[in-house]
Amino acid sequence: MSIVTLTGHLGSMGTIAVRVARELDYALADRELMTEAAAALGWSEDEVAAFDERTSGLGSRLTRMLRAFVERAGMTNVDPMMSPGALEAVLGRTYGETAIADMRPDDRQYIETLRSVIGELATRGSVVIVGRGGQSLLADHDNAVHARVVCNQDERIRRVAERDQMSVEDAGTRIRDSDTQREAWHQKYFGIDYRSPYLYHLVVNSGKVSDALAAELIVALARKKSPRPG
Repeated sequence: MSIVTLTGHLGSMGTIAVRVARELDYALADRELMTEAAAALGWSEDEVAAFDERTSGLGSRLTRMLRAFVERAGMTNVDPMMSPGALEAVLGRTYGETAIADMRPDDRQYIETLRSVIGELATRGSVVIVGRGGQSLLADHDNAVHARVVCNQDERIRRVAERDQMSVEDAGTRIRDSDTQREAWHQKYFGIDYRSPYLYHLVVNSGKVSDALAAELIVALARKKSPRPG
């Protein structure tokens, strides 16, 4: 069972992550889904079912993974941050909220919790992990495929302006702020320039190829990659 990590600037990913997860029949773990899946740990079965229907089947599997993780953490009394409410708060934090240069105690707690969650998802396998340092946290994982999605800034600005119904000027400011925050975040927690192609098995340009073709390339690599001999 492979793990796919996808990394990209704001406005570059489009539908690629969803396409990859559906084609491989993998769970999808991006920030929004992980946050909602953590919240769903306290929901009724009907509420979880509604969440899964709203996310076209991408919600319940991730919720089950997080529930197993929280239950195991609770049984071993590992960390209060592993409780459902605390986990939701941690997974919901944005790059901007956590990229401040100084490493504070809650930043250390945040990254250790994130490391534990990503490690759990990787152990279970068959998951597409979007962002959150997956390419670093799972850099040495034999079955991980790391892909970066790139796109020129002007096109990303156009996409965000159209998607979020904002002016091109406001979208440009948002894109530039997001780029700065993501770069600072990866440098702070992992000491890497996450734009470097050497961190990835594959780099695809969503400004040059369709989302469908980009997803097809990533899926093909995930299906063909086998563990490194050891």
